[in-house]
Amino acid sequence: MVRYAVLVLCLCLLPLSAWAFGDAGCGAGECRDCHSLTSEEAIKLLPPGADRITSVKFSDVGGLWEVKGQAKGRMFTVYVDFSKRYMIAGKVLRLRDGVDISHTVDVKELGRQGTLVLGNEQAAVKVFVFTDPKCGHCRKLHQELHKVVAANPNIVFYIKLMSMFTDKKIVNDIICSGSLQVLEDAMADKPVPASNCDSSVVDETMAFAKRWQIHSTPTLVLPDGKVLSGGRPAEVLLKELEPFMPTAN
Repeated sequence: MVRYAVLVLCLCLLPLSAWAFGDAGCGAGECRDCHSLTSEEAIKLLPPGADRITSVKFSDVGGLWEVKGQAKGRMFTVYVDFSKRYMIAGKVLRLRDGVDISHTVDVKELGRQGTLVLGNEQAAVKVFVFTDPKCGHCRKLHQELHKVVAANPNIVFYIKLMSMFTDKKIVNDIICSGSLQVLEDAMADKPVPASNCDSSVVDETMAFAKRWQIHSTPTLVLPDGKVLSGGRPAEVLLKELEPFMPTAN
């Protein structure tokens, strides 16, 4: 029995091309050539509750489709296998850097209104950061963000404030100030100047976070919409952002 199990495991680990039977196999060894899944099929396969499917594409993980959709106003991502008999829901982490590839945000919905800017707004690589002034991990990450823009001025961070731990009025006052220094003073537990400004930005940010399943701070949204939860040292962030750097012609 053990010998049989080892044989099965070895067969499963063979490259896909080994399973293509000559020219009559799955394309040129690409089994995805033989498989398709439409949005109409996908919504019928999923459990009740999904309102609509927004995209279906081949996943970075072999043998799976990535299915994105909306349920009760919230966005979701699940994976369906090529047999269409199994669905995988939950985090799918990329081992090399810990990025949750199952969690992406539509960056086109990320407005810059009410954001505080750390870095040069003309920088090519734009990253959004969801943070809270009273969040200890956010405070540590904020210092790392300064190191990132000092090391590479072609990166800019747009900071979106959330009121998860901090009083909403204080967060509103920080946003209305438009000052990164006021945010940093708040992170150092210094008083925030009161403002008569009445902004809807806090509510809009919290609603966006709920819709796109951003449940904690700090959270970074990379230029391709991938989500990084938690803090990272500057050197790790710089490496993570390298693929987005413009290439010289």
